[in-house]
Amino acid sequence: VAAFANLSKQRVDLPLAELVLKDLIHDQQATQITAQTIIAHTAAYFEYSTEELCGSSRSRPLVTARQIAMYLCRELTELSLPKIGVYFGGRDHTTVMHAERKIRTLMAQRPAIYNQVTDLTARVKSDRGKVTQRD
Repeated sequence: VAAFANLSKQRVDLPLAELVLKDLIHDQQATQITAQTIIAHTAAYFEYSTEELCGSSRSRPLVTARQIAMYLCRELTELSLPKIGVYFGGRDHTTVMHAERKIRTLMAQRPAIYNQVTDLTARVKSDRGKVTQRD
């Protein structure tokens, strides 16, 4: 900051420091990823409603989408297993553990699953508030 101020012949003050350090300072509000955000993005990506994603259906495509959302909650948030389970219709923490393990295994075996997870991760990280979901 001092070097920039010296080069630009400006006084060192808070606005100058914020300008120089803006890439290093992260706004916690802007960068926080929530389970709701992940659920909304995953539901939209797989063309389900959030209610379907968190519901009790056991259809294979829906279960895989749900497991991917649980996996992303583990990877992108600091939520505990039980708290993630609560977001998914009150599921047990062992269900979340199974989902995480299952998706990790499927990502190694199936490029399509790996691509879906990486695409969703990028969408969640870059497009936090802008989700178009099915009703």
